[in-house]
Amino acid sequence: MLIFSKKAFQFDHPAGQEPAVVVRAHDFTEVPDWVKKSSMFKLASQTSDVTVTESKQSVKDAEAGTRARSAAERKAEEQAQKEAESNTTAETEQSQSEQQK
Repeated sequence: MLIFSKKAFQFDHPAGQEPAVVVRAHDFTEVPDWVKKSSMFKLASQTSDVTVTESKQSVKDAEAGTRARSAAERKAEEQAQKEAESNTTAETEQSQSEQQK
């Protein structure tokens, strides 16, 4: 079964008969069918942090969601960097002004 995970997870076998399966965040991973029965998978599915990608369309949808998230994150990071630079410039100017006094 192919899944897409928005977060990193560890899925433990419900009966403890097989090793745990670990998936990385923002990645497609082929996992055994028993993963669907694990408690963590059930919880992650309810919050839409894990999606079973059974068709090409569902893969495209998951990829599009990742790209949209990445674009939003980049925009937020750029905004935070601009604010930090602005604050640094203001602090430098204030410090220089105080030193001149």
